[in-house]
Amino acid sequence: MKETVIAAVIQSLEKELERQARANAQSNAASAFSAAHAEKQRDTTGFEAAHLARGYAGQALELQHRMDELKAMPVEDFTGQEIDVGAMVEVDFDGESDTYLLLNCGGGTEVKVDGCTVTVITPESPLGSRLMNNFEAGFVELPTGLEGIILAVY
Repeated sequence: MKETVIAAVIQSLEKELERQARANAQSNAASAFSAAHAEKQRDTTGFEAAHLARGYAGQALELQHRMDELKAMPVEDFTGQEIDVGAMVEVDFDGESDTYLLLNCGGGTEVKVDGCTVTVITPESPLGSRLMNNFEAGFVELPTGLEGIILAVY
C-alpha cells in the first residue's frame, strides 16, 4: 500500500509543480507588460511581478529537486524499526486514528488510497519531529499538549 500512497503523493506534487509553472509564466507576462506600460517613474508593478516570478521559479526548482529525491527513495518497511523519513505511521489521538507518511517534501498533502486518507508530514513539522526515532506502541505528545499513541509503523 505504501508504494501506492507514495505514487499518489508524487502525482499530487506534480500537479502543484504545474500550478507553480503557470503562476511563474503569468508573473513573467505581468512583469513584461507592466514594464512596457509603466505610467509613472515610480510604478513598481513590473518590478514586483518580476520578484514574484523569481520566487515561483525558486519554489518550483526546490519542489522538482525534492520530487526527484522522492522518486529515487527506496520504499522500506519500518515495522519494528525507529520511525524515520519514509515511514508510514498510524496514530490514535483521542480515539481517532490518523495515518501519516513522513517525507522530506509535500507536508500537508493529503491523498486517499483504498479508502484511507494519508497525510504527508515532514521531519520539521511538530508531529513529524515528535515521531522521529519513536517506535510502534510509543506515545507522542504535541506542543499543544495533545497526546497520541502510535498504533502501527509501516
